Amino acid sequence: MKQILPGLWQFDEIGTAVNCFLWEWPGGLTLIDTGMSTHAQTIIDALVQSNRPLHLVKRIVITHADPDHAGGLAQLRRATQAKVVCHAVEKEYLEHPGRRKVAALWLRLLLMPARLLPAFRLRPVTPDDLVVDGQVLPEGFIVVHTPGHSPGHISLLHREKRLLISGDALVNRGSKLGGPAGALTPDPANAQRSIWKLAKKYGDDFETVVFGHGPAILSNGGKKVKALASQIFSAEV
Repeated sequence: MKQILPGLWQFDEIGTAVNCFLWEWPGGLTLIDTGMSTHAQTIIDALVQSNRPLHLVKRIVITHADPDHAGGLAQLRRATQAKVVCHAVEKEYLEHPGRRKVAALWLRLLLMPARLLPAFRLRPVTPDDLVVDGQVLPEGFIVVHTPGHSPGHISLLHREKRLLISGDALVNRGSKLGGPAGALTPDPANAQRSIWKLAKKYGDDFETVVFGHGPAILSNGGKKVKALASQIFSAEV
């Protein structure tokens, strides 16, 4: 595991295709996303090898119900007995993974057989706690509803740590900051509005940004998200 900030660790053992995180706080340990189904055992092994007992994992927060972010959820919940947390709108897609739609028709056709592969398997899970925009979590994060890539997508803001966990509302592929992949985003207009929201409402509240895809931005994150929003909307944030 790689430390990003005090209290925040990234599971680098699963590779670089997708990121998921561990948050340490006085109430225990919280997983933020779970990678693909094939990553679950690797995450369990990383916790054990770092002397973090599985029973200390109290909560698992899911930014959205895609196979690369919630694929390992069923296995990790079973191993830790942790409570599962997601946005109220995303509950449907955790419980019924087949209802999650992507934008591109060709990709929908491709994903139908792909769901039979172990890496893309997404087992239904009923969440324990549903959250909404603006809600403050016990871990100290503010829930920011950032729909577009998925209807109930959330990002997490920790003002004290000046940290934003973006999920897929933002990506940093090739160290180029941008929005979520268009082919995988059924509501691109809403995805752009979510970027504007992160920039306009919260851009002064964070320096560090970690992503579902791509390396972390460790400084000036808020300024960079503001610049992206200004570029998208051709208006200063």
